[in-house]
Amino acid sequence: MKAEESKLSKILTDSRVYEIPRYQRPYSWTEKNVQDLISDVYDAFEDKQPEYFIGSIITIEKTKDTLFEVIDGQQRLTTLNLILAKLRDLIIDSAAKQEVQKRVLPVNVLTGESEKPRLIIRKQDQKFFTNYVLAGIHDQDTTDISETQLRMVNNLSEIDTYLKDKDQQTLKYFANYLLDKVYVVFVTTDSFASAYRLFNVLNARGLSLSNGDLLKNKLYDLAQSSASEQDEIEESWNELEDLIGLKNLDIFLSHNRTSILGSKQQDVLFKEYENYLATYTKKPSFFCKELLKSATNYIKITSKDFTEEKIKRLITSLQNVSYDEWIPPLLSFMNNNVKDLAFADFISLLERITMHNWVRRFGRTKRNTVYYNIIVDINQNKLGFDIIATIKSFANNQEFINSLKSDVYGMGYAAAVLLRIEQEMVDESVAKTFNGIISIEHILPQSLKDTYWQDRFSIDQHRLWVHKLGNLTLLSGRKNSAAQYYSFDKKKDVYLKRDMKVSFDLTKEVCNESDWTLAIVKARQEKLLNKAKEIWNI
Repeated sequence: MKAEESKLSKILTDSRVYEIPRYQRPYSWTEKNVQDLISDVYDAFEDKQPEYFIGSIITIEKTKDTLFEVIDGQQRLTTLNLILAKLRDLIIDSAAKQEVQKRVLPVNVLTGESEKPRLIIRKQDQKFFTNYVLAGIHDQDTTDISETQLRMVNNLSEIDTYLKDKDQQTLKYFANYLLDKVYVVFVTTDSFASAYRLFNVLNARGLSLSNGDLLKNKLYDLAQSSASEQDEIEESWNELEDLIGLKNLDIFLSHNRTSILGSKQQDVLFKEYENYLATYTKKPSFFCKELLKSATNYIKITSKDFTEEKIKRLITSLQNVSYDEWIPPLLSFMNNNVKDLAFADFISLLERITMHNWVRRFGRTKRNTVYYNIIVDINQNKLGFDIIATIKSFANNQEFINSLKSDVYGMGYAAAVLLRIEQEMVDESVAKTFNGIISIEHILPQSLKDTYWQDRFSIDQHRLWVHKLGNLTLLSGRKNSAAQYYSFDKKKDVYLKRDMKVSFDLTKEVCNESDWTLAIVKARQEKLLNKAKEIWNI
């Protein structure tokens, strides 16, 4: 076995051929996957990074230094062929075009005939791949082609969109960067089993393999005695990558790990999964199916893919929190069949305790203690009553409200609290979404420059109330300097103009006031605190 960092120019040389074995799934990368890869490499090119690493390619060496069977990395390898083929199409200079051409499909300079492609894919797609992609013959009918072939067409179009506006010098320099500065860890071995075991060797040497790569390898290693089991793993894993995306895979795996174990991570993520799988009693393919189910729920959470407006509202509130440690307990609940506790009731409690933890300024360890206990309850199949009791045991309604009574402006949670109260000012059947920049506005300004404010607030009263919840509202756009020190009537004019873009009921209520006095600030403070109790009391 051998593993080495290799430039693409060494990998994609005219002396080597790569074959995708029949048991592999077909090419499945989406336009988003391709966009991520080419934009990442191009950003590195623009930043003049001396080298850029794009992952690993694991192979079985069938014929010494000539023929390699690709065990892992076919998606990247196929996409690299697409990118180089499109660069070949776009580059005008014949010498540069020929240099790129030979990396994907060598052409006999004497006869003009194409030779053997550098990449051999599935038999049913190879002719289309060779002609349409590698040879650049685009005059064939693409109306009745396979899903795999359609992916190639769409991905080539995506690459063309990204590159077509670049000038000729940039295209040539980028092609050179791709071949000379982009690296993979190229792994060669003489057997299927050792190819996957080598993942672990590479990781021990500190090479940059993702936790997803290592976990996938471990699952294959556990299933090496069963070809059908490996096929199921491959199918589920490819679905997982398509669903989550390679960039976000490790983030999801971290959340999923916590949703299973309900404890602080003690080791690198892959090792934690490896230890868990050592005690896993079901087939590794079943673990993959569980992983895929969890990934589907994770996407529902991150995209707020729920029909009930109440649940969307709660997810939005959670997503406004400055940390995402609430995701694992929610994943755990969705992945398990919890008795006697409706999903809407659980997520309501989770949002409440999360806001309690945030507003009460709990540190990460203290916050996670709450979540870990919830996860353990769920995974031990406890009843809903017990889960509710656990959440209640960590709540402190009075401490939470006392925190909101103090100066709120400047706290990380200030905007989230105001937005959540804003949401609750309309019926649950109404969905309010806010895009763009939202700023917090002091109604009583931070400086008593105008006589209007000097006549209504003493220096002590100003100091006491200026940063309180009752004196704050929301505006669309960046911090408003136009109205900051003006009288209340002038401020309202600015608010109403701003409110034409984004309508905040909190700000409308302020504009309905004829005056802004200490009594009004106190009354509004009490009203908003009562609303906060209604929303967040446990």
